Amino acid sequence: MATAAERCLEAVRVAVRRFSMFAPEDTVLAAVSGGPDSMCLLHALSELGYKVEAAHLDHQTRGKESAGDAAFVQETATRLGVPVYIERRPVSAEAENSDLSFEEYARRVRYEFLVRKAKERACRAVATGHHADDQAETVLMRVVRGTTPSGLAGIPPVRKIEGVRVVRPLMKCTRTMILEYLEERGLKYRVDSSNQDPVFQRNKVRLELLPHLARDYNPRVAEALLRLSDVQRDENDLLDRIAREFLEKCLRADGAVVRKLFADGHPALQRRALLLLAWRRGVDCPFERVEAGRKLIADGAAGAGCDLGQGLSLRNARDVTEVLTATPEPQDRIVPLIVPGESKAFAKRFLIRYLRKLPDTPLAEYCTPTRQVFDGDAVGANLSVRHRRPGDRFTPFGMSGTKKLKDYYIDLGLPHSQRASQLLLVSGERIAWVIGHAISADAAVTEHTIRPLEVEVLDAPQ
Repeated sequence: MATAAERCLEAVRVAVRRFSMFAPEDTVLAAVSGGPDSMCLLHALSELGYKVEAAHLDHQTRGKESAGDAAFVQETATRLGVPVYIERRPVSAEAENSDLSFEEYARRVRYEFLVRKAKERACRAVATGHHADDQAETVLMRVVRGTTPSGLAGIPPVRKIEGVRVVRPLMKCTRTMILEYLEERGLKYRVDSSNQDPVFQRNKVRLELLPHLARDYNPRVAEALLRLSDVQRDENDLLDRIAREFLEKCLRADGAVVRKLFADGHPALQRRALLLLAWRRGVDCPFERVEAGRKLIADGAAGAGCDLGQGLSLRNARDVTEVLTATPEPQDRIVPLIVPGESKAFAKRFLIRYLRKLPDTPLAEYCTPTRQVFDGDAVGANLSVRHRRPGDRFTPFGMSGTKKLKDYYIDLGLPHSQRASQLLLVSGERIAWVIGHAISADAAVTEHTIRPLEVEVLDAPQ
């Protein structure tokens, strides 16, 4: 009969394989707070033979206790022979000057740190200690405050943040399994006193609401919530795929929505399609705005409009609804970039570095709308960023012969309202990359490439 530790390790192994979290040869950056969940994560990944590094963010919110957590993580990682990276920030003080709650701000800072460190260390994934009980609590919290069907899917086992995979290897482990693993292995961990403070909503759900439901309504309520999240995740994937197909059918080449085709769809498809449309433009719409937008496209009068938030809006014509993005007039300037190095331009950060060798992952998978790899000798070190200019032409990768940038935008279906603000990476006078879209064939990596050059584009902090 398998021991508690063996059951925990098997659950981790199964989760990594089932959700394709990372390959056996990948290096994983584990987020380690020092608590039982993260200590189980660190030791289990190490025990299973994965290449792991550790990262710890000291929020400096609990004085000596926080400092003790950082020291404990440092000592544990050193004993395991695991590289560890610790950063300290006065998160509580920073959060007071933010529009976010402390929990929301701390979460943002933590993931920014983890993603940045993973990129610096070329780790293929960031692993966090979220487990089955966390999932049940999350689903219940969303039910209580109100959520969409996709919200019932809970914490995704795998997601991407700025191109970095964030994975949850403990997703199939309960809190009991984790504690039994630590006890059987004789492993120490830290206890965060703030986890007992009911001022935080998650603590209130874990300490009061879930026990009440289990005692008075269903002793297996946590299992029921987990089952709900698993089923909803599968159904959500299917509905998203159908919604994408529906959206593509409704869109014209210029990005406008054909109203009649949209109106013929089921309301559930209309909502999901509109959410997808907003997400493609970096906007996450609340339900009220999605519903208002859905009704506008299907039934609104010509000339009527709707604000989806964050600069995105809809405007009805007779037969179509135009999707508008509020953008400033393009700046008639060119901003040189530091090669290699970091530069800021047009509210973006440009991280440029030479690679010792091409990534092991095929470039078609490695490159994203915000990260591209070029032939360093072909593009040279004279790189700049600018907007379009009259007469711009380039050769999109995969084509022969040049193409007018205007014609490329039309073929791409880029809305007219977005073309003026579209950024271009240029090498001297030549376009090397329509950022977020195609690179130039002249700048692409070939079998003769000696010095690969990686360019990554991130939002600059405001």
